[in-house]
Amino acid sequence: MINRFIRNFLNGQHIICKVQQIQAVRVAFLHHCNKNVCPAAVLSCGACMASSSSSSNRPSNRSELLDAYRNKRAANLQLTDLGQDAVAFALDPLGSRFIQQKLERANPTEKAQFMDALRGHMVTLSQQVYGNHVIRKTLESVDKASQIEIINEISAQVTTLSLHEYGNWVIRYVLEHCTEQQKRPVLEQLLENVPTLVMDKYGNFVIQHVLDHERPEDRERIVRSLHEKVLNLVTDQYGCYVIQHVIEHGLPEDRARIVRSLQANVPTLVTDKYGTFVIEHLIEHGLPEDRERIVRSLQGDIMKYAQDKFGSLVMRKCFVCGTADQKKALFDNVCVGGPQTLQNVRQLMADEFGHYVIEKFFEYGTEDQKAQLVDALRGHVLELALQMHGSYVIQTALKSVDKASQIEIIEELTPRSCVIRCIKDQYGMHVMNTIFELVEPQRLQFVVDAILSSPSDSVASLSLHECGYRVIQRMLEHCTEQQKRYVLEQLRDIVPTLIMDKYGSFVIQHVIEHGRPEDRERIVRSLQGDILKTHYKSICSIIEKCLIFGTTEQKNALIDQVCADDGTGKTPLLQMMKKQFANDVVVKMVDGADSAHRDKMMFAIEEHIPALLRLKKQELEQQSRLSKGAGVAIADKRKKPNNG
Repeated sequence: MINRFIRNFLNGQHIICKVQQIQAVRVAFLHHCNKNVCPAAVLSCGACMASSSSSSNRPSNRSELLDAYRNKRAANLQLTDLGQDAVAFALDPLGSRFIQQKLERANPTEKAQFMDALRGHMVTLSQQVYGNHVIRKTLESVDKASQIEIINEISAQVTTLSLHEYGNWVIRYVLEHCTEQQKRPVLEQLLENVPTLVMDKYGNFVIQHVLDHERPEDRERIVRSLHEKVLNLVTDQYGCYVIQHVIEHGLPEDRARIVRSLQANVPTLVTDKYGTFVIEHLIEHGLPEDRERIVRSLQGDIMKYAQDKFGSLVMRKCFVCGTADQKKALFDNVCVGGPQTLQNVRQLMADEFGHYVIEKFFEYGTEDQKAQLVDALRGHVLELALQMHGSYVIQTALKSVDKASQIEIIEELTPRSCVIRCIKDQYGMHVMNTIFELVEPQRLQFVVDAILSSPSDSVASLSLHECGYRVIQRMLEHCTEQQKRYVLEQLRDIVPTLIMDKYGSFVIQHVIEHGRPEDRERIVRSLQGDILKTHYKSICSIIEKCLIFGTTEQKNALIDQVCADDGTGKTPLLQMMKKQFANDVVVKMVDGADSAHRDKMMFAIEEHIPALLRLKKQELEQQSRLSKGAGVAIADKRKKPNNG
């Protein structure tokens, strides 16, 4: 009974939460409608709500047969029964699925009758979210005469359909399932409109389909059209996809002309939002000589490209896909030389986009190249560790270099002041965390010593710090038992403070998971009294960890404490049941409790069951009133005459 009641009640709380979300969307939608504004997010939410409604996506002139089918009142319905209702079925989500299933097993007579019902509606259905699936399935299923009939009906709208969100799928199905003779009129219209289609959101997919499946002479006409406007296409949001397609899948003779035009314009394209994707594609899928020419084009102004949002992407791709000689050519332009070259390296390490290039040097460079990069780091490790982009370089370097170089980098961070600065810094803490993950525990002693000997930054204060608590967590995960003992001893004295703190509570969760049984015992004993009464929200995650990692006795002790009177005549369990965030914790308690403690939980809330049920009912009613009130207020505001 306790299981059933608690689960039903908590499910009610989730329903209330969902209602709140829906009402919020509805109110936002009404406000935006009042302002004649329909932002994408509101429309998206509205669409989701509409899709779950029983009336979503249904045609306005509903057929009685479709209503009967949707309400399961049309037993043993067959394709031949649709008659004039076939179009209504095709426009409906359930009706469309019914037609597609029946077409798979229909005989020629049934298919012919169905074609008669669709005649005159092919274009309309092709442009509808469910109707286009019916047309596509029909093209797959019917005989050649019926396919020709469909093509004839849509032939006047080939370009329009190719540019349509759903219609483009129908055109692609025509190309895929019809014979050369049947689809030739469609192909001719497509080939005459390549420039328009290739730069369209949906039309570009149709052109890619032709490139993949049609005759060489058709591909030749498309490539010729592309070549005439290749620079416009490469820098176009959708045209660039077709150029990439030719590079990856085109025949050598198709690729050659396009690639020649690209190589002549590499310096311009690598810094273009869309052109850079094409150059990256050429690096990955082109010939070795294509990459060679691109690398030579970059060498002239490599610092500029390395610090460019899009140019840096091309350089990174060169290091991933290039040959050893090509990588060396790029590396030498940045890293080999005198003091100015080292300054360039450090400049890239701290740059918003350049740091990605340096990281690729570390990941894909030779051991000698990595050693040269470590030389550039020397004396600047702390500075970079505390910098937004430089910290990523230090982390990548630590993961990529050999043990000796790794130790050399870490040594610059070993002074106590450096350790504390890193721990308390929003970027430096990530470097410290990386060190914990990569270095054996014995080498982490310098971090433990720095914290324990710090006069102002103790384990306690760092556990309450917005950045420091993360490093304390890593210490609990990765340090030896002896190293952790000193940390746990300091934490043990401030358990109540940590439990109630925004960041300290995360440290406590780590103590539960990685500490000793006696540490968990102390925490469980602390979860009582005023803490449970006033801070039950922040301790739900702590309780959950105790339920996962604690002993049976500790779990039972927790249940005893949440079932005890908090001084107001009520129990913390009752308060937790009323809050959404505590639902999962209560359910885990129920699942893990023995029969005696389940009975205890039931006894703790037994006299409050009517009140809990009333509360749930009141909350649902209140949400309903708020929704209606908001709708009326918006409607009144829209009706109010504008006297200004």
